Amino acid sequence: MTKSWKSIIIKKIEELDAKKEILKIFDEENKEIDFADCIKQHQKQNFEDESYIRTYLVLKLIKKLEYPCEVIELEKKYSIGHPSKKEARLDVFVKTKKGHPFMLLECKTPDNFIKEKDDAIENQLFAIAKQEIKGKIKPKYLVLYTIEIENGEVLDQTIIIDFEQFPTYEDWKDAGEPSLDEIPVDYGTAKKYTYANIEKPDPVRGLKPLRKDYTLADFERLRVDLHNKLWAGGEADDNDIFYHLIKIMLVKIYDELFTPKGKSYDFQIFYKNGEPETPGELAKRLEEKYKIALKDLLNYDEEKIKEIPLIERDKFTYEKLFYAVEKLQEISLLENIHSKEEDVLGFFFESILQNEFKQSKGQYFTHKNIVKFLIYALELDKLAIEKLNQTYPHFPYIIDPSAGSGTFLIEAMKIITKEVLKNKGELNITRPLEDKIKDLEDPNRKHRWAEDYIYGIEPNGRLGLATKLNMILHGDGNMNIFIEDGLMPFKTEDKPFYTRKWKGKDVGLLAESEETDIYPKPINGRFDVVISNPPFSMKIDAMRSSKHIKDTFVFYDKKNSENLFIERWFQLLAPKGRLGVVLPESVFDTKENLYIRNFLYKYFKIKAIISLPKEAFEPYTSTKVSLLIAERKTDEEIKVWENKWREYSNKYNNLRKSSIIQFFIENNKILDSFRKFLEKYDIEIDYSKILIHDLLDNNLKKEIEQKIPQKDKKKFKDLVKKIESFKNKYKLEDLDTIENRHVLKLFLKQFYPQEQEFKSFKELLEYVYDDVLEITILDYPQIKVQNNYCNSWWVFEEVSSFLDYPIFYADVENIGYKRTKRGEQDKDIPIKDEKGNIIAFKNDLFKVKAEKIKRIYWIEKENKIVQEENEEIIKTDIIIDTKNPETVLDYIRKANIWSNNPDFNFEV
Repeated sequence: MTKSWKSIIIKKIEELDAKKEILKIFDEENKEIDFADCIKQHQKQNFEDESYIRTYLVLKLIKKLEYPCEVIELEKKYSIGHPSKKEARLDVFVKTKKGHPFMLLECKTPDNFIKEKDDAIENQLFAIAKQEIKGKIKPKYLVLYTIEIENGEVLDQTIIIDFEQFPTYEDWKDAGEPSLDEIPVDYGTAKKYTYANIEKPDPVRGLKPLRKDYTLADFERLRVDLHNKLWAGGEADDNDIFYHLIKIMLVKIYDELFTPKGKSYDFQIFYKNGEPETPGELAKRLEEKYKIALKDLLNYDEEKIKEIPLIERDKFTYEKLFYAVEKLQEISLLENIHSKEEDVLGFFFESILQNEFKQSKGQYFTHKNIVKFLIYALELDKLAIEKLNQTYPHFPYIIDPSAGSGTFLIEAMKIITKEVLKNKGELNITRPLEDKIKDLEDPNRKHRWAEDYIYGIEPNGRLGLATKLNMILHGDGNMNIFIEDGLMPFKTEDKPFYTRKWKGKDVGLLAESEETDIYPKPINGRFDVVISNPPFSMKIDAMRSSKHIKDTFVFYDKKNSENLFIERWFQLLAPKGRLGVVLPESVFDTKENLYIRNFLYKYFKIKAIISLPKEAFEPYTSTKVSLLIAERKTDEEIKVWENKWREYSNKYNNLRKSSIIQFFIENNKILDSFRKFLEKYDIEIDYSKILIHDLLDNNLKKEIEQKIPQKDKKKFKDLVKKIESFKNKYKLEDLDTIENRHVLKLFLKQFYPQEQEFKSFKELLEYVYDDVLEITILDYPQIKVQNNYCNSWWVFEEVSSFLDYPIFYADVENIGYKRTKRGEQDKDIPIKDEKGNIIAFKNDLFKVKAEKIKRIYWIEKENKIVQEENEEIIKTDIIIDTKNPETVLDYIRKANIWSNNPDFNFEV
């Protein structure tokens, strides 16, 4: 509030005491104040900012609230504190007509009201009130008072505490700081205003609007207060408490969203005859509201709603619910006047998530360093500008089908909003685009675009609800966040599965699916971007989608959940859609995952693979991961791949059918039969002999005939015939031809050795034996709907050579952080200017600007929550420098990987 409040309050002072019956002197120039003799003044009044408030209050008490001037005392002295007592003064003391204490009032300027609230209430009002207790006689009300200006009108802003109900500061704090709002008239009862969907206070109806002026420091203090009360007691684990808090916040948000203009909110504690409703009564009321919120906001059916009550009393008490409502009821969670400078509502929820949700091996979050890197590597900043400059302007459609707490989606939303506003000059402002820009420039609507363009799916009810609240508090309507299994089919029983209703119809991009000739299962194909960190090695059988997997995915019989998500990403992306994901390194290098690598190369253009250190997700898992950045191919590009695969499969099979390769295959079959036969008997085998021509000499043949029983002699005889037949069919000297050597070269590729190493062709055959057999394995396709069985390694080498394109590879060591069970360590390297000031921070992934700010924190000291101002350096915008690249992000952006002709003509 600006200093203009003083001129307004002086005018009101003059109106209240036009005849100067009470206020004898109020001289701003000479800094002098004096009241009529009927008011007891314990000392001469100091002229300071609070004097304006105190003078107005005294006149209001007498002229409006009908208190005789004789019952008012000013600046009454007290000695408080132990062991060394100090002097305290009370601004206004109101006694009864019998001289007993009735009301103690302390005044603050509008700017200091919240800042000094705790100290004033504890160390002045409560401390002084104790000294006014005389047996059964005690003050009735303690009042912290200031004013606020609304359209030129002076309105009371008060915290009124019923001292009879709360005789100590601790009692009052433990109850959630309940307060009344209206100073009583003529010794009556103080009233509690009702919070309503109105713009300004309405004293006549006893209504007041929600507060929209909470600062980041206020919200942090609120979080600490909630933590100290709700997490105390140990009756439930931390995440149970967290879940209850976000359910309570869901009710609060729903109430804000759908309470009609002029009507009272339900999310508050109601009073009757000056007494608050009980915690049980409050719980019963809000339970009904909660059920409606689950149905309307989360699309839960009646059965599901029954399974998840608002309060599970073995984990969370009604008294804790009462406290949480008391603390949250006055605040708007949808609008804030500080949103232009800082996203205070979003920061509030992220702070709760970061501090109160306990991560574990099963549930942990992707660090923002990785998230931001992927967003800028995907060039979502440029993509947004490109989409908005189209004839029908729109933002990119983005989805995370395993959203967790929504970090990828929130950061994508924030970065796109920031970058579009920063680069507004690059936009072609057409009429269809004007409204979108207006929303972006409105602090309370800047993220509203995300309501139609950001999608998320998360099966965990707690994290899914957290994602929804996270999106809402960042200014998005959360309409397309689904608390569901991310691997469900797009349709079940011929109805869209992931959908929301609008005017009775299924709407949203996920409501659509289609058949295609490039892939044998239904696809969605509507999204511009998939960005995600899927669950690794999740048990498919435990998922809701398990009974649908066979009809939904090609690789339904594979057990790696991350690989099913790779298929899902393809199903979601439109042609040329972008993919930025976290995957275990085993996807890229193990034989078990060969099938999914082939799938990736068939359906995607791999743009970059970034290997991260093993501590990227420690201490929750030591699985080594990489970042995959790719582009979904067009249908035409996929068909080119298929045609080339078919062509080279035929070439492979022709080579495999050649006599020299068949020699190896038949040799191995007989060799395997021979060894298995002899394993049953105590006969020494020379495993170095791998060619049938060396396998069976006369001595070994006699030994075998002597040791095997009569019943096996016929089997051995048949085996000998096969060996002799093979030797006659494949004479080594006949196999040594230029053509066969050429076939071996083609078949073995880089595994074909230098011929001069071998004295004979036989030595060459023995040397390449295992490699040839490995390449003869037919491991593709691994799905029944495809033809052309072949060796995928061999065919892939040929196809990828023909369709060759550059891929950006990097191995990263410093990712800017290291997390341990004791907390997180910042590993960013500071960059200083010539004066030694930190101007930026750097890790291997990216560089970020540094900015020095002053920030207010509420911290716990000696069992008290106190305010502390710290000067700190914060990290702000990511720096991208393609002219003098230093980080992986710099080099990726320099390479221009999303163009048709990426430029890798540089050294890293």
